[in-house]
Amino acid sequence: MADEYDFIDDEAGGRFVPIGGPLVQLRNLVHAGDTDTAVKLYEETGGLARDSILDEAREASFETKKAWANVLKRARDFAAAGSVYEMAKLESEAAWCHEQAHDYAAAGGAYARSGDLLKAAASYERAGKGAEAVDLYKSAGAREALAECLARQFRYEEAAEVFRALNNTHAEVEVLRASLRERPGNVQSACRLVEIMVLYGHARQAADLLMETARRSPAARSDAKLLDYLARLLEGIGSHGAAEKVRARLKVLGKPQAQGAMAAGADAKPPPPDGYGFLKALPMFEGLSLPEMKALYRICSGVSFTPGQNVIEPGQPGRGLYVVIDGQVEVFGGADPSSRLLNTLGPGSYVGEISLVRDSPTTARVTARTAVKALFVARDSFEKYLYGNPGAALAIYRLFTLNLAERVRVLSAAR
Repeated sequence: MADEYDFIDDEAGGRFVPIGGPLVQLRNLVHAGDTDTAVKLYEETGGLARDSILDEAREASFETKKAWANVLKRARDFAAAGSVYEMAKLESEAAWCHEQAHDYAAAGGAYARSGDLLKAAASYERAGKGAEAVDLYKSAGAREALAECLARQFRYEEAAEVFRALNNTHAEVEVLRASLRERPGNVQSACRLVEIMVLYGHARQAADLLMETARRSPAARSDAKLLDYLARLLEGIGSHGAAEKVRARLKVLGKPQAQGAMAAGADAKPPPPDGYGFLKALPMFEGLSLPEMKALYRICSGVSFTPGQNVIEPGQPGRGLYVVIDGQVEVFGGADPSSRLLNTLGPGSYVGEISLVRDSPTTARVTARTAVKALFVARDSFEKYLYGNPGAALAIYRLFTLNLAERVRVLSAAR
């Protein structure tokens, strides 16, 4: 073993300079494979040898780089560990450490070099590099993630176009509404939202929306497409006098007068089930702000089950959270047909919430007692949501923990 302490003659300074100390001791421990002691020494010295380790690692072999990085990682000096893993070209390990050190730009670069474009995009977004994130989501073909990324950057019209291509109407509606909250006179968003509202039989609400848009925006009051929609909607809901005034406005502007009514009748589509109120009422989400709630609602999808169909099967990996909008489900204690019925749940109830935070097989069997419509939050989508909304993540995990603790307390008291 080399001497732990020594001095060199610094000719330029005319003095003796000490060398060795923690670095030499750590080097000897690393070369001897005594990682546990090396970690303890590094922690006890408060990372005093950190810069020296980084300098030494640059010239070290791959195995030595990896050994140094493992010591730093186990000592929880994630920033230094990430740097050394990068030196060893271990990009996935480097990215994880950079994430723990909250250096999301470095994490994004490491994930990109490792080929994990989705994690790279998410990390870049957290680092405030929205343009880079968008490009990576496009390269990965992750359209749902792309749309959410655009929405978080307040690029609502672009997000709406992606959601429309995905045929995700409720998400498109939410970002269009967000666009109008951000820019109340946004004609493009207002007209598209009106098309959807009319399609589902909400002509009067569509007319109200256009009236408000025109009231708040001089540009909207001179937009031929918006005024054309408004005149036909007013005619369709019986407001003929108001419709004539809009047509007169079009004539003054030198635009063609609107012809025919624009109102949804018997051919209107039945509106999709709206479970936002049920989702908002869940205890684990009660700390979320309006934008955070709307972003959570966008990642939901509507699902249906026939009577007798299993919603959740025991022993299978949990897929996510189900919020019952219509119908009833039964919860059984196991897979066997003779398993005890534990509960019957109706609209507003939810099952599968543990799957959002724990990747493990389910224990209960949940079966549709009647025809069931539900909102579904997939686990992977929820994880991406939390990553892109750190404030919401903190609130959700805090409330989830408190509610779980209360359940345990109630069960313990009942015994």
